[in-house]
Amino acid sequence: MHDAAWTIRPARPQDAEGWVECHLQALAETYPAQPAEFVASRRRQQAELVDQTRAGIAAADGRDDRWWVGLDAAGTVVGIGHSCRGAQEWERRLLASYPDHGLGLHRGVDEPGLRQLTTLYTLRRTHGSGLGGALAAELVGGEPAYLWIMTGNDRAEAFYRRLGFSRGSVAVPSGPTWFGWPMFQLVRSAGTAAA
Repeated sequence: MHDAAWTIRPARPQDAEGWVECHLQALAETYPAQPAEFVASRRRQQAELVDQTRAGIAAADGRDDRWWVGLDAAGTVVGIGHSCRGAQEWERRLLASYPDHGLGLHRGVDEPGLRQLTTLYTLRRTHGSGLGGALAAELVGGEPAYLWIMTGNDRAEAFYRRLGFSRGSVAVPSGPTWFGWPMFQLVRSAGTAAA
């Protein structure tokens, strides 16, 4: 998909450096209330993050594991997105520590076909351009899906509600890399994507 200001396409291994840089910049823009160490610790691991991202993109099948980028007219990565089937390892550990199904936490691996939107960020300068929606359409389409969102991220929550997501759990503390910031799940059933 193409807009005058941006283009989206499946990510390629050579996009890994731009992906990570976009991710770090977007984290700083999206979560300015987090301690400076929030992004600084990730910057110190940037080379490792690039290697991990490159490997993830290279291994992706484009069906169950989807990596997409948004590029501006100069070819700079200005948006990123990843989705997969089932839970990630950090999530399995978290869910194991909350065995009470009464919390409403969706278990991912317990629901075949459920897609997890693990990552979707666009740089502030692209907000309102449709880039986030275009990436989301490629990453989850109209499939049943869920994602984790940090409390207080009202702009993102409103965006996902427009895509048919609704709150699916209570808030639980995130891990140490997110400084325990509370997060919760948004969930969408099949065929409920906004028009």
